[in-house]
Amino acid sequence: MALRYAGGLLADVVAPIGLAVRGGPLAEDLRRYKSDRAAGAPEAAARLREMLAAFLRDEGDALWRAAGMSSGPSAVAVVPSGQGRLGAHPLTGIVRSCLDLPLIRLSIAPEVIHIRGVDADWLRVTGSVAGTDVLVVDDTWVSGGSAQSAAAALKLAGTRRVAIVVLGRHVNPAEPSSARFLATLGEKEKDWPGNLRDPVPERLRASSWRQ
Repeated sequence: MALRYAGGLLADVVAPIGLAVRGGPLAEDLRRYKSDRAAGAPEAAARLREMLAAFLRDEGDALWRAAGMSSGPSAVAVVPSGQGRLGAHPLTGIVRSCLDLPLIRLSIAPEVIHIRGVDADWLRVTGSVAGTDVLVVDDTWVSGGSAQSAAAALKLAGTRRVAIVVLGRHVNPAEPSSARFLATLGEKEKDWPGNLRDPVPERLRASSWRQ
């Protein structure tokens, strides 16, 4: 299902916290924190936890308003890994340390092959979610298909509103479209501290949220 055909099944708002520029510190943290064998994995997870907690503290109320959630989310869900990872996703621990909300379990339907795009059948929703407002958290946004598939699955299961928060929007400066995006963003964000290729604490403004 292409994004343009998903209609009301898409998230009500998408908020990337920062830019995961290829080779930059956020991209490296997002790569390392999921690996039990990578050097610096605990430190990377701690930095991501701090970034998420700060974003929710500073921007949460505005995000809930943008999503049409009058009282904020009533539950949270984490997008599962599409790589067949065994055991709990490390992002779940980060999210639970930042939010005291019921966790909705999303699991991958083994019979469905997920390709780019929105596919509500790719994920299974465990438990009743009718009438809920749900915060969906994903670590990386490349095409958006995984996170939006989670939103679609939740809405088909009865969720009322969905807000997506993504730790890092993947950007590869070697790609022409990404290079143009960075150049445009640089013009809009001239008062940003730091460097767009080294964007820590790479906070994106509310103007970058999608509704």
